Amino acid sequence: MESFVGYIKTAQDALLIFEACQKGTLQRVKRRLSSKERSEIRSGSIFAWDEREAGMRRWTDGRTWSPSRVLGSFLTYRELDTKKRPRSNNGVFCYKPDGLIKQSFSICTASNQKLHLISYYSKADISRLTRPSDDPRLSKIEIPKGHYPEINPLDIGGGHTASIHSMRLESTDSSPLLSSSDEELYFLLPTQDVPWEKIPCSEDYRQLNALRHQLRI
Repeated sequence: MESFVGYIKTAQDALLIFEACQKGTLQRVKRRLSSKERSEIRSGSIFAWDEREAGMRRWTDGRTWSPSRVLGSFLTYRELDTKKRPRSNNGVFCYKPDGLIKQSFSICTASNQKLHLISYYSKADISRLTRPSDDPRLSKIEIPKGHYPEINPLDIGGGHTASIHSMRLESTDSSPLLSSSDEELYFLLPTQDVPWEKIPCSEDYRQLNALRHQLRI
């Protein structure tokens, strides 16, 4: 059911997965995961799907995640320990020991095809997981110019960030703190090595942009 097993580091890696699926080298997900398939999600699991083809917009995996953080070209989440409660309501969460990190990437093509990618990994596994750009089957795939208008052409060459574009938040929890909504991401961070606590939350950007709008900056 996985589209690929590896590590997604850049926007180029994500686009290579989409193009490989389009060419039939890899397979897109065409339905929601079963309970058994959800339980088999592991570090390195990557799932790609076409919103219209699969008939789903949001991804559900049965796990509980932290609020999203902007990391490079992706919205990133850390798996929470549901057996423990936060110490307070000040944004301190109990992360699951050896839990996964989830990345979300969404983009619309020039033909209005809405594509989504979800990847899972643990930091300890990054060095052993293969990036699509390092996979012999995928590394030579060319990204069609103009097919992904939201991506800066300079980023296709392997840059660490995508151009400014909207991405969709994915969540599996119904609580207000973990709920998801569509956001415009106006700032992107370039590195995967920033400590989690120092990575701005997407909610910070929402409030900042609301304030800017009020002040007409």
